[in-house]
Amino acid sequence: MQAAAGFFTYFYILNDYGLRPISTFNLALVPGYIPEPTDVYDPNKLNYGNSNYMDEKFQTPLNWNGVKHFGIDYRLFYTSITPDAWAKCRWNDENPGLPFYRTSWYSGVQVCYTTEALRYAQGGYLVSIVCVQWADLMICKTRCLSIAQQGMVNRQANIALFFETALVALMCYIPWLNIIFTTRQNAFPHFAVPSFSFYCVIMAYDELRKIYVRRGIKKNKRNRAKYTGWIARNTYY
Repeated sequence: MQAAAGFFTYFYILNDYGLRPISTFNLALVPGYIPEPTDVYDPNKLNYGNSNYMDEKFQTPLNWNGVKHFGIDYRLFYTSITPDAWAKCRWNDENPGLPFYRTSWYSGVQVCYTTEALRYAQGGYLVSIVCVQWADLMICKTRCLSIAQQGMVNRQANIALFFETALVALMCYIPWLNIIFTTRQNAFPHFAVPSFSFYCVIMAYDELRKIYVRRGIKKNKRNRAKYTGWIARNTYY
């Protein structure tokens, strides 16, 4: 479930920054042409506005994992890929959002349609793992009792929940930690929001499981627990 939440968040963020999930596969292996800094993307042109199109000395794979090409609009770079491979940027002139939603402090360039989007997606993946861990910790408190019955009375566990959330927030929003961990200042709609549905699914599934377990525990005449049903027989306090 953690991996599912992570991948969903990862592709969700990439899509918000202009890269459709289906377009990501094998993209790092596709060669393209480094455009001029003054080139502007135009989907109606044959070369999409890349003035270095078909010039072999500018042909190279795009450096997604480094910072060599972080300012390049990949729509210009991938002249062999049609415009329908790209999504509409969520934060544009019509929906500007906060400044760090659109521009990376690290590179000073836009996040949409650049390799910086990958860093934001990786940071969101990390946050999604922490979000799902909230649910993992809470469902492991008991085997049979509902979280409403048990309550949040374990101080150490509560501190752990706060600490891991604060830690991942610091890793996302403190600039020098961004450099160390290659994270970025995620937009607030990307901070645990995409993966929260997975948190709800985990909690709901475990609460239903515990309901069936409690229904399968009966007391005999000696006031001892008697387990009935396959769920109860395979569950212990």
